[in-house]
Amino acid sequence: MARRAPAPASKARGKIRPADPFDLIRLIARSQTDPRKALAELVQNSLEAQARAVRVRRFRRGRLRCLSVRDDGRGVFPEEDRRTALERIATNIGHSYKLGVSASERRALMMQGKYGIGILGFWCVGHAFEMRTRVGGSPVLALRMWEDSDRYEIFEPGGHLPVEETWTEVLVADVHTAAWKSLVGRRAANYLAAELRGQILGRGVRLEVLDEAARGRAEKAILVEPVRFRGERLPLPERVPVPSRSPIRIDLHVLGRDEGTGRVRVESGGTVVCDDLAALEGFDFAREPWSLGRLEGVVEFPDFDVAPGSRRGVVPNASAQAFAEALAAFEPAVGAALLAFDSRREEKKEVEVLRELRRVFRELPRLLPHYDLFPILGLDHAPASRDLRRGEEVDGAGEGGALPPEERDEPRSPESRGEFEPALFPPGPLAAVSITPARPRVEVGARKALRAHALDADGRKVEGEVAFSWTVVEGEGAVDPADGPATTFLAGPAPSRARVDVAARQGEHRASSSVDVAVVEELGPPGSRDAGIPPLELVDAPLEEWRSRLQGNRWEVNRGHPDYRAAAGESRRRLRYLVLLFAKEIVLRNSGDPGSGRALERMVEVLTHVDGGA
Repeated sequence: MARRAPAPASKARGKIRPADPFDLIRLIARSQTDPRKALAELVQNSLEAQARAVRVRRFRRGRLRCLSVRDDGRGVFPEEDRRTALERIATNIGHSYKLGVSASERRALMMQGKYGIGILGFWCVGHAFEMRTRVGGSPVLALRMWEDSDRYEIFEPGGHLPVEETWTEVLVADVHTAAWKSLVGRRAANYLAAELRGQILGRGVRLEVLDEAARGRAEKAILVEPVRFRGERLPLPERVPVPSRSPIRIDLHVLGRDEGTGRVRVESGGTVVCDDLAALEGFDFAREPWSLGRLEGVVEFPDFDVAPGSRRGVVPNASAQAFAEALAAFEPAVGAALLAFDSRREEKKEVEVLRELRRVFRELPRLLPHYDLFPILGLDHAPASRDLRRGEEVDGAGEGGALPPEERDEPRSPESRGEFEPALFPPGPLAAVSITPARPRVEVGARKALRAHALDADGRKVEGEVAFSWTVVEGEGAVDPADGPATTFLAGPAPSRARVDVAARQGEHRASSSVDVAVVEELGPPGSRDAGIPPLELVDAPLEEWRSRLQGNRWEVNRGHPDYRAAAGESRRRLRYLVLLFAKEIVLRNSGDPGSGRALERMVEVLTHVDGGA
């Protein structure tokens, strides 16, 4: 006969309850370990009571260290008599009247706490706690509690009391030594300015810290100003929609690469719940753009459930998940705004660098008049200064003011850019001669240095003795001396055009060349600062060896080159590097020796790194 299965045991149901309620209260109270946060909780209560002025006071009463928070808000449970209101606080730990306030009302009132345990934070500040209250001219009553005790008492306080009809004051006496040090006036003010930034801005409250225990020259009265974020504010929407939830409020600022590390705070109800979004526990925000250190600011989401006790971190529920998904979808917009910021900053740097270079080279035409600088043309090939327009009128520019095609600067050969490789065979005999500067300009009655360069059939500088003979073949002016590789042109008394010819002779080989000299009334307007420096453009070409080059009407600098990256970290070195590059361009323009480019590039390389170690 088969055995019958035993009857199932009857089910038992009930409610969870603590064996000792005060042990649970002790556990909750000890979860708050930061006295600054505990102080912020007390100030938060004043703000939620719609206070317009809050005063934090650090002082001594005899040998007793004390901290107080007084406000002019509507008071503690203003609809009840004072004794009932204070008894309600002491006997309802863990239950908050804010639980009965709807989410929309909480957001409108900027309420944060809802657990009824924030008052227990005084345990990490001091030994004794008093809350004094008066509403509508009522008698003043006080509630007293003690650290690690389940007792309380309500009494009529003595001493000097405020005369206003409605006020609330919280006093923590016998402050712990560690808390006393962390709540020094300026430290406490700075913490409140960051922790309650949203509340202070949103409510327009006056929050003041008085440190009557401060010694010497330490600040004793500090007005708490909301933290102002560093950097430039990104042009982003102020709110990010979250389906079926309140929107996320965004305030992000971008820092330059040399401005230090930034962090994005997470707020809820106007108070900080996480100091760094990238480190928010339970979420994967340790990624770009939040982890770059380039962003500083706040993302605020009022629908978070905040961890009780410490008020740090958020409960990872459906609201938090909705927040995470909405913010992740918003990340591409933040990345695009960062790229746009970097682009604008680079453009601004180019303008500033060009201004500095023009300042450095401003006196060069006067000090070294025999050096020919560069024509300055805008992107549309229109002249960028009155200096060029005057010269072009003499030189016969076209309708648009641009140089004729045959006189425009063309990109230099690889040899002149410093990429010249030594030839297998020595230079040949004289085949051609060139004159620098190629388009000389000089004021009436002034002098202009000219130099001739003897070249072989491949454009290389010839070796051996070469004889030169200079003559003015057209227009007014003279040359002195009339022979030798260098001469000086003396301009006539009126604006004109003169043609200077040079004839070169090496044994049986002959070559000649000529150059047009523009004689103008004035080389540039008084105070001209362009110094012949074309518009600067930074180019990313990390795989190419060139450092700088003239491309048409622009001066390009390779910011991808290792030497540029080595100098770019410090503004003085960066300017020095660019000065070296532009000096190289001037020498190349005036030397007439294509092979000198490589030597000049090596000089720039050496001086760049020598400067870095100086």
